[in-house]
Amino acid sequence: MHDSDRIPENHSEVYSSVIGPFDAGKAILLGMFLPSFIARSLGVSGYWLQAISALGLPAVAIYLTWSKGLCLKKTFYLRSIWDPDFGYLALFSAGLISLTLLVLQTVDWLTKGRLGEWMEWFSRSDLSGSFMGSVLVLAVLVPITEELLFRGFSLTAFSSWGQGWAVVFPSIIFALFHLPVVIPGAFVIGVVAAMAVVRYHSIIPAVLMHAAGNLLPQLIGKYHDLVKTSWAEIFCTGARLALVVSVFVFRHKFVWLWHEFRRLWQEFTESPQFKLRFKELMRQWPWVLVFTMLGIAIIGFVLIPHVEASISSK
Repeated sequence: MHDSDRIPENHSEVYSSVIGPFDAGKAILLGMFLPSFIARSLGVSGYWLQAISALGLPAVAIYLTWSKGLCLKKTFYLRSIWDPDFGYLALFSAGLISLTLLVLQTVDWLTKGRLGEWMEWFSRSDLSGSFMGSVLVLAVLVPITEELLFRGFSLTAFSSWGQGWAVVFPSIIFALFHLPVVIPGAFVIGVVAAMAVVRYHSIIPAVLMHAAGNLLPQLIGKYHDLVKTSWAEIFCTGARLALVVSVFVFRHKFVWLWHEFRRLWQEFTESPQFKLRFKELMRQWPWVLVFTMLGIAIIGFVLIPHVEASISSK
């Protein structure tokens, strides 16, 4: 992409002056928990629960944008554009997920299956049914709705605090809503996706990256179900390794990612501004509740397996 084609960095100044971190906190808090809570209260389960939860993610953000009289297209970076780099970004995402799966598989082997047992406590899904249904929800619907919230609305909301906060902080929150073993990978994908949105002023590369990352485990799981032999494991491991190697081969395409990330991380952690920004968030009730719920979830990840194990041993 030529420099002349890029959108100026101050493109969202008007919107960030109207939509701020407080709005992002409300959208994330209500979008992440309210739709799912209502659906479960009504006894909804399976695909419908996942679909309602996913569609509810950006609902509050869309309402806030509409109620403030702002343009949805600009607030959510809904620019229709295509660039060859989008394919490489999707490859990067798939390669990163492949590397994560290989690392988890290795650790599980070294711990004689203990990692897999621990992950079983948290990997029980409400989603059951056809393979295509899983793909439509997890690899199509979820990437669109989550990116609208975390790489669209939240990026705009934090842009008044600088690109460092707009790119890094929502990616941290996004990652913490995932299982502990995939938090690092989710954070990296979130940051790179946000950087791509800023670079191309479009949410399309972020959605493609998210979709590629979610689709890969679905395809691997489906292949395991179809071919229940040791060859399935060998093939899947080889496919993951091939993706990792592919990313390495095309590493020159991702050089800008590292340099841009270093700049944004330095801006995000700059003192004393970092402490002042964080204290400001802690004075806003949506973020206090978000941090509280994340803290409870993290404690649950640590304690629940031990509690369940002690109960079952009695």
